[in-house]
Amino acid sequence: MTGRLLGLSDGEISLDKLRTSADAMRACVADVAARGHDLWSGSLAALTEALVEVGRTDLCLARLIEGHSDGLRILQQAGQQPRPGVYGVWASRSVGTGLAAERVEGIGGGWRLRGELRFASGVDLIDRALVPGRVDGEHHVLLDVPADLGRPDRDSWFSAGMDAARTYTVHVDRQLPDADQVGGVDFYLDRPGFVVGGLCVAAVWAGGAQQILDVVSTSLREFPTTPHQLRRLGVIEQAVWEARSLLARTVSRIDDLDQEAVARECGMTRTAVVQACDTVLDEARRVVGPAGLSRNARLTRALDDLTIYVRQHHVDAALTALGETALTSHETSAG
Repeated sequence: MTGRLLGLSDGEISLDKLRTSADAMRACVADVAARGHDLWSGSLAALTEALVEVGRTDLCLARLIEGHSDGLRILQQAGQQPRPGVYGVWASRSVGTGLAAERVEGIGGGWRLRGELRFASGVDLIDRALVPGRVDGEHHVLLDVPADLGRPDRDSWFSAGMDAARTYTVHVDRQLPDADQVGGVDFYLDRPGFVVGGLCVAAVWAGGAQQILDVVSTSLREFPTTPHQLRRLGVIEQAVWEARSLLARTVSRIDDLDQEAVARECGMTRTAVVQACDTVLDEARRVVGPAGLSRNARLTRALDDLTIYVRQHHVDAALTALGETALTSHETSAG
């Protein structure tokens, strides 16, 4: 392992055990979360570099650590203290699902959360989660809740990719006190850090691409290489460099950009990182062939993990919106 910012050394984590034992993953997440205590709410540059390194080790581990860092930064932005334990952020509204929040009147007050929450990562692995609930069609509240908020459907994840992150659908019907509310109404989506937080996910993707490069390079050293293998390895190297370099460049510019430019550059960076990852995924499968795809467990896991993880970014929608913006701006400039 190469997590120099986190003080982790090669061989310290048993990757096979991490992927086959929930207890091992839970312990590792807690350990890495504690080691990076000062990183998670510190500078964006150090945070994204650390997330790349965790992604370079294991994407399920990195998914959970990114959720923890996101939770801590959200609480920091709200001016609230985190409670003990490892955090996640469960904010999916996939296909019209998500939680509804109803105000509870009378003694005690608070909120009642009801509904079906998909893609809750870290069930049985983390301690707390930040969860938005819809107050109505336009407004929401964010709540700091225990991770056993509802009933998880452990049969709701069928893919081998990202399986060790224990991402399930959770069915919720629970009353929570006012003290669990984070920020005011609409805080979660309206805060300036919402868009910037997308770069942290991109850092994990870039780390996953780097992991694949590491594993492919190691496997190719065991046999004589052909010119086409070297070329494809070079394409992977180039794509990983582009992803990491662009991510670092955007992070370094954030403080100098206005809000509109931040949203634009963060979106373009995420799209570029996903496109680089797609290149890595395609070339890696070609360069190792059937032997590498069937005999290297870590490579198979990394390919499966990254394939499903980057699909949370809708490249077509992002590029369509970018095209509309470009068309409008060019029309304005021409006029």
